[in-house]
Amino acid sequence: MKSKAKADDGLSFEQSTHRLEEIVQAINNPETGLEEMIALVEEGLGLIRRSRQLLARAELKIKTLEVPQEEPEAPGAVSAPARSAKKQSGYDEFSLL
Repeated sequence: MKSKAKADDGLSFEQSTHRLEEIVQAINNPETGLEEMIALVEEGLGLIRRSRQLLARAELKIKTLEVPQEEPEAPGAVSAPARSAKKQSGYDEFSLL
């Protein structure tokens, strides 16, 4: 049995997992030779690496979608935390002039 796909063929996550299932079946087949088994393991490791990358990208995309988009502040506006810090110190930017 020859390897059907290389790990860098741009397979989708679903296609990669399907191919991994085929590889596991082939490796468990007692008729699979040693050289072919080694090639299948190499292919499988590449597919696992690619699948992990795809999952990491999907997770990052989901995290960016979850972050609430803040409205941009007007130029020169001071955020609430910065204002409260100035009040606590007793100084503001104009009192130093």
